[in-house]
Amino acid sequence: MKTVFATTFLILALAASVQIADARPVHFYSLALVGQSVDKYYRTELYFGRSIPGGGLVSDEQWEEFLAEVVTPRFPDGFTILKGIGQYREKSGKIISEPSQVLVFFYSTKTKKESRAKIEEIRTAYVKKFNQESVLRLDFPKSVTVSF
Repeated sequence: MKTVFATTFLILALAASVQIADARPVHFYSLALVGQSVDKYYRTELYFGRSIPGGGLVSDEQWEEFLAEVVTPRFPDGFTILKGIGQYREKSGKIISEPSQVLVFFYSTKTKKESRAKIEEIRTAYVKKFNQESVLRLDFPKSVTVSF
């Protein structure tokens, strides 16, 4: 524990004292990126409810099939899947709470238009296949810095 504390303190001290050539302070997060490839990416999230109108749920097998047949071919380099519980009001006014999946996509500024079109195809396919009212889409308007 003392070693972790000492290492953390040393890193924070270095981050506070290091200056770059034009006298701007180096931020702590910058130290982790030294020597790594850093690129600008956009982020989009899709929120998929697993309830099927009229009853039932999209099964794990159906979800995995959807990922394999629809999502992965459009984003073979990868994406992130988050599990959750969503709640919303149907058009009828009924409050629904349901298991949900969130897909998170990062794509380069060079492929922004193409990637966003593919994301819309995924969204449309899920609505059609599982008779959904909608799939929530969240596009982050500014690029983010990503390092691998």
